Amino acid sequence: MERRNLVAQEVIVEQRESWIDLNTIQAKVIFTIVSILLFGAIWELAAKLINNHVILPTPISSFKALYLLIQNKIPPGAAGVGSFESMLLQTLEITAIGFLLSSAVGIPIGYLIGRWRAAEAIIDPWINALYAIPMVALIPLLYFGSGSLIPVSVFDYQGDLLPDVLVSFIMAVFTIIINTYQGVRLVSNSLVEVGKAFGASENQLTRHVVIPAALPDIVAGMRLGLGRALLGAIIAEALLSTNGLGYAMLAFQSILNTPYMVATIMVIAFIGFVLLQTPKLIERRLFKWKETERIKRGGNE
Repeated sequence: MERRNLVAQEVIVEQRESWIDLNTIQAKVIFTIVSILLFGAIWELAAKLINNHVILPTPISSFKALYLLIQNKIPPGAAGVGSFESMLLQTLEITAIGFLLSSAVGIPIGYLIGRWRAAEAIIDPWINALYAIPMVALIPLLYFGSGSLIPVSVFDYQGDLLPDVLVSFIMAVFTIIINTYQGVRLVSNSLVEVGKAFGASENQLTRHVVIPAALPDIVAGMRLGLGRALLGAIIAEALLSTNGLGYAMLAFQSILNTPYMVATIMVIAFIGFVLLQTPKLIERRLFKWKETERIKRGGNE
């Protein structure tokens, strides 16, 4: 009798686990749709109760403003706001350059301090100190009036975008450094010792042992850094630039056109969603073994 009960319980558990495994993607889609509809309903109700489109516009008016914004129908009074294409391209350009620079700098530094104790002792205190400083507080140091602290000729880049790129870079680089450091530090010493036992040089250990083992954490850091680079681009455009989505958002706010401001925020949110989800899907395909381990541990992202 007890054996039958145990068998029955095992069958129920297996059916439950298989149901979860088979419906994980479907469940996520359903929950996402439900959450969006619920958010829209709460938004509509709150807008009706407040009854002031300057404080909180309705979803319909915000989506209408989004459509007009994409059609380059800018409201009067929004001085300096360019076309939707130019705003979008500038924000993406700053984000891309800031992210690439932060990856080129952050990954080597993270590897250096993760691999050698001496480098960690020298560099890590500076990273901790700089990371604790609000990045927005550094913006005045990057820009004075209409000029830049750093000569444009040094980088051979547009002077009006250079401070924006630097802000995007600063926002992203520390995330990439920290994740790379953690990934390298957590590489099993047994793997390194096996490589050394086979006569592998430091260069070979780096290419064939350390980097492959730390790659999931490095890629995760780059994914998070990409989102931080976008955040830095928006902040820089809002405070330093005369174009871009960040500038447009504040320009619409200055003329109290909240529907257009919310529409701009929706565009930024969509870009952020795409930038974060696309690398996440690639990461899951590249590192299926890590996803399998996470499922076995019963963890959730």
